[in-house]
Amino acid sequence: MTHRERFNNVFLGKPVDRVPFIDAMGACNYPSCLTRWKLEGLDAKADQREVQRLIGFDYARGYYLSVNLFFYPEFEVSFVKKEGNKTFVRNRWGGLEVQQIGSELMHLTLEGPVKDRYTWETVKERLIGNLGKRFPENFAKICKEASLSDYPVYAGDLPAGFFGALREIMGFENLMYVFYDDPKLLEEILDTLCDLWIDVYREMQKYVSLDYIFIWEDMCNKSGPLISPAAFREFFLPRYKRMIEALRVDQLPLFLVDSDGDERPLVPLWLEGGVDIIFPWETQFGLDITQVRRDYPQMGMMGGLNKHALEGTRAQMDEELKKIPYMLEQGRYIPCCDHGVTNEVSWDNYQYFYEKLRELIYKYPPQN
Repeated sequence: MTHRERFNNVFLGKPVDRVPFIDAMGACNYPSCLTRWKLEGLDAKADQREVQRLIGFDYARGYYLSVNLFFYPEFEVSFVKKEGNKTFVRNRWGGLEVQQIGSELMHLTLEGPVKDRYTWETVKERLIGNLGKRFPENFAKICKEASLSDYPVYAGDLPAGFFGALREIMGFENLMYVFYDDPKLLEEILDTLCDLWIDVYREMQKYVSLDYIFIWEDMCNKSGPLISPAAFREFFLPRYKRMIEALRVDQLPLFLVDSDGDERPLVPLWLEGGVDIIFPWETQFGLDITQVRRDYPQMGMMGGLNKHALEGTRAQMDEELKKIPYMLEQGRYIPCCDHGVTNEVSWDNYQYFYEKLRELIYKYPPQN
């Protein structure tokens, strides 16, 4: 089977010879991992792609089609100030973000360009139309290459998610107030985003068959969702349904939601909205992905392997992998770490963990 066939068949519940062996979170590994690993035997010229080749991954996430799914034109990036070991920058989405110097964590958006209805009116045209300018000039050629590739073809990712985009547009704190202070404004922004994404993805579908659309939300922490399920049902669920119904053709594309933290309270709502796959199932707060699978036997899942297990002994890594045979045999699941690994992981551990995972993937195909 091709990699593309495997990916789609796994999540459609169709027969496969094995599940894909992918590096879905490799791009999120701490950059300093490479620095460490080169002191432990990795070639000095190696990059993340070379690591993937050495480990033997089939691919990372697939063939990514990059288009503009947010503000167009983008804002001018500008330095704002420096305070101690922190720098403040106005980013390409008009938000004020802070980054701790030397940190490998994601930049934190403190505030977005929209504070209220007035500021929304000044930027909303950047989220409307301009379809021709949102695609690379050689997009038809890129799509032909994607179609001929052996990989699942996808689009989306950060910040193209209903909650994820809102947080960049308004900043988290201001967004929380708008749910109560001006819900009509919130609905207008969400509808604008939904219209934009339907238009852009439909245009893409003229050139290529998308295997999945990546919806970036990051709307949970270890205690659960950052908004209540009731608020999700009121504001987000109708837009999920509208977008997915507009774009689905003969079962594809599949829709994958990326959210860190404890996603479980939102799972029924995502499934009701038409979402097929939820990812990456962080485990540090005690989540048991085998129980999630028992609760939702037909849900697509990726992830669920504790990244911190790779910092331990071989026995600890073996213990973490004990859940994998059951998960693989149940189907609709691709194993990977629940986020990028830290620089506490040795090169030897990294190789050992994925060698054992690959063996399990070949030994335990889904029992469809």
